[in-house]
Amino acid sequence: MGVTPDQIRAARALLRLEQAELAKRAHVSVTTIRRLETAKGRDLATRVSFDSIRRALEQAGAEFIPDGVRRRRSAALFDELRAISLRSAERLRNHEILSDAELYDDNGIPT
Repeated sequence: MGVTPDQIRAARALLRLEQAELAKRAHVSVTTIRRLETAKGRDLATRVSFDSIRRALEQAGAEFIPDGVRRRRSAALFDELRAISLRSAERLRNHEILSDAELYDDNGIPT
């Protein structure tokens, strides 16, 4: 499904993301965000930029649906976070856990 400039604006508003924050998350310029949110924005941005913006919005919790956008359901988000947690735990299995003394010096600064 293609995403429209209107859906990008709506997703950003729904998630309460400023253009600068979305640009940072998507690794594009604020100018690119502004351009993409115009009526002809889809024609003015590269495919890579457009996909990066869409991914950033989806990672922030937007779900694009036909003719609209909504917040991703919390159950789906929970399942995704749980899967990440389980993958992390699996990677850490059999690894020695470092103590605070090994991670920080006497002043609390990471070593």
